[in-house]
Amino acid sequence: MSDKPKIPAQPLFKPIRLERISHKVANQLTKAISDGLFRVGDRLPSERELAEQMGVSRPSIREAIQQLELMGMVESVHGGGTIVRSLTEQEIQRPIELLLEEDIQKVVELTEVRALMEPWAAKQSAINGTEEELKRMGSFLKEMERDLKKGIIRPDLDMKFHVEIAAASHNTIFCHVMQTIHQLIGYSVKLSREELFGEPEEQKRIFRHHTRIFNAIRDRNPEAAEKEMSDHLRFVIASFKARFFKE
Repeated sequence: MSDKPKIPAQPLFKPIRLERISHKVANQLTKAISDGLFRVGDRLPSERELAEQMGVSRPSIREAIQQLELMGMVESVHGGGTIVRSLTEQEIQRPIELLLEEDIQKVVELTEVRALMEPWAAKQSAINGTEEELKRMGSFLKEMERDLKKGIIRPDLDMKFHVEIAAASHNTIFCHVMQTIHQLIGYSVKLSREELFGEPEEQKRIFRHHTRIFNAIRDRNPEAAEKEMSDHLRFVIASFKARFFKE
């Protein structure tokens, strides 16, 4: 019998390769975005700040950001630094926009989707929302109240309130989904605020809805937050149908 050790058909080990610094930087940035530390639309720290925090050169930072750009995770804005992109916006946004533009029924369907998603987000926000996030929600609500007194309608403010609730759920995937359809939802919100709830009394009703949603989240009452959001969106759906689909 031979005493020679058997040589395996395949090597047991792989050669050890040094990872480029830029790859390590890109991995850290990717994790920060994945963990929700930077939201869609947020601006990343400058190259200088990132280099100082990570203890690497600015060229390494620049190369890492270029990698993330190629992956579609960030976008460089001329004179405005680097912002985080929605990970799936290019895949679905424009085709659905075309459907919305051509068929009011699709706007109702989108609101029905919101009625399934956003009550869950409100519930999670009541559990996970930080004091800073609650403060932002409250500031949007105060702006709504000022607008109400002036007779002003700003659909984008309504949308910011809802997106902030989504962000406060602290579910990164959900936040990206919400941001992906932000413009779509914005279109339906604009239509509902201007076509359905343009009268002062209707504006007051919607403001009361938002106030009850915020109060439930602020009071850390998940079930109430879920119910208030569901009631609000179901009211919007019913109003759409009554306004646009009269028999």
